[in-house]
Amino acid sequence: MGFFDALFGNKNQIPTVTSILPAAAKNEIMSGRLPILNTDQLFLKRGEKIHFIDKAVNLEEKTVKQYRHYGHSSPGLFKGTRWSSGQGKTIEHTELVQHRGILYITNQRIVFQAKEWGFDKTYKYLTAITPYSNACEIQFGNKSYCLVVADGNVMYQALQLIKQRCNY
Repeated sequence: MGFFDALFGNKNQIPTVTSILPAAAKNEIMSGRLPILNTDQLFLKRGEKIHFIDKAVNLEEKTVKQYRHYGHSSPGLFKGTRWSSGQGKTIEHTELVQHRGILYITNQRIVFQAKEWGFDKTYKYLTAITPYSNACEIQFGNKSYCLVVADGNVMYQALQLIKQRCNY
């Protein structure tokens, strides 16, 4: 992070997330066992159990187009006329939009509860998982979600254990 990023703020900075996953549950997951967690925030289906709950940020990569006009205007030769010249150009750049919420991983689905960009997906549509130290990218068909969590390896391990146990 440079001086100007600290001074003006960098819009594309990756956020940090504090974990709400209990340490005992994290240790169970890293030991190869799935903990069973309770919450009253999520409506569970028949036979469904929660194995992972944590705060997460869903990052949306958004392309922003800005039109900039550069021009000049001066009085014309005759009364009531003006002479003007100019040009415009469109500038595109990408921004990361952050959607904060709670991530639930159950034995039947992955649920991201948020005000915007929340989702509820079953494992039969899960195509790929890419773990990072502080995030996990999951892909369902042609749609990818980059979820920033406190520890991406714990989330990845939980998904792998569910895949092994439930034969998805």
